[in-house]
Amino acid sequence: GVPGVFPEPQQDPVIAIAAVALRQGCREPFLRVVFTLLSCAPLRGATVRSFQSERELLQVRFGVKNGDF
Repeated sequence: GVPGVFPEPQQDPVIAIAAVALRQGCREPFLRVVFTLLSCAPLRGATVRSFQSERELLQVRFGVKNGDF
């Protein structure tokens, strides 16, 4: 990619997606997760899930309510 230019999907892969979930009225998140392309160093306080391809990374689905996570 080019600095200062919005990424182009044909040239710039998605390398990470992060999510934080809070229960209404609580100050601390009950879920911190990072999905990464390829490997990633451990992140304190977060669950890291790595994928071998951008396709796999972008197809992530998880259901906290159903215990999938």
